[in-house]
Amino acid sequence: MRILIVDDSAYQRFLIRSHLCGFGACEEVHDGAQGVERFKQALDEGLPFNLVVMDILMPVMNGHEALKRIIALQDSAGIPEGSRAKMLMLSSLDDPETMLAAQFESGAEMYLTKPADGPTLVEAFKNLCLAPEVEEDEEDEAVIAVCPSPGVGGGLAGGSPEGGNSGPAGVS
Repeated sequence: MRILIVDDSAYQRFLIRSHLCGFGACEEVHDGAQGVERFKQALDEGLPFNLVVMDILMPVMNGHEALKRIIALQDSAGIPEGSRAKMLMLSSLDDPETMLAAQFESGAEMYLTKPADGPTLVEAFKNLCLAPEVEEDEEDEAVIAVCPSPGVGGGLAGGSPEGGNSGPAGVS
C-alpha cells in the first residue's frame, strides 16, 4: 500500500507516519499544493497512492481544495470508483460544519480529529477496509483476518517501526 501524508507540521507528519508505516510505504509533503503535485506524479508514474491523509489548515492550499483537486485528477485519469485512493481528513478542527464539509464537499471518506492515536488510526483503516480485521480468540490473542478488498490489502505484518518508506514484506 502507498500512503501520502499531507500536513504542514513536521511533528504531525512524524506521528502519522509512525502509526502508518506498518501498513505501507509513506510519503510526506507539507502543503496541499505539494500533495496535489505528488499525487499527480504518482498517477503519471503508474504508482498511485491507496490512501491520502490530509490536514485542513495549511499554507499555499488548504486540505479541502487539495482533496477536490486530487479527486478531479482521478476523474481525469478515468479511475473507477472502487479503485480510487481513500481520502482521510485529519485535522484539529472539530466543529460539525468542518466535518461535514470535509466529507460532503471535499470528498473525504473519513474525518478524524487530532490528535489521533494508533488505535484510532487502525480503526479508521478497518472502516476504510485498508487494514486486516483483528478478532480476539478465546485466549484474548489477536487473530488477523485479511481485509476482503482485493488489491488494497496492506496489513500489520512486516514493516518497520522506525518509520521511513518501509512497508509489508515485498512492498517498498
